[in-house]
Amino acid sequence: MTAIEIPDLREGDLRLRPPAERDIPRITAVCQDTEIQRWNWVPSPYREEDAQAFVRLAAEALEAGTGVHLVVVRDDDVVLAAAGLDIDRRDLTGQVGYWVAPEARRQGVAVRSTRRLLRWAFEELSLAYVALIVAAENPGSNAVARALGFTLEGVAAEATILRFDDGSERRGDVQRYGIRPRELT
Repeated sequence: MTAIEIPDLREGDLRLRPPAERDIPRITAVCQDTEIQRWNWVPSPYREEDAQAFVRLAAEALEAGTGVHLVVVRDDDVVLAAAGLDIDRRDLTGQVGYWVAPEARRQGVAVRSTRRLLRWAFEELSLAYVALIVAAENPGSNAVARALGFTLEGVAAEATILRFDDGSERRGDVQRYGIRPRELT
């Protein structure tokens, strides 16, 4: 596989860049959020070692050409969100995911950063299709999918574990969305 080089990826006031060691405390703090832990496949509890592993994974995936896992910042360089893409270079497909810090939600951060990542992946990596899998009960991520032009392709019953503030868990449905270059809005 060929290593992936990340250019200067900007969308308005947002910049997408690879996570760095200096981001570990912020990523650790943000991923304590119960909503991130409920809807995303992140460890719970989320520890500093998990953030360190994320930074390593991001670097290794770029080097191997198998993924692009970026943080989203503004001019102050404080992590607001993450947007990532696992890549199958043989089929030229991928699977995208994201999370947003609580104070940055409902500001278009997920839509704008994911749109920028997808546009770049379609144009520069020649991806032909990208999947997005979200919990059916997650209104925010389902709204992001629709705003980007994803098509709902199916529902998998009880395919994920949802975590709740009181420490309880239960199985929940996931919705699979797909998008092709011409459908990105």
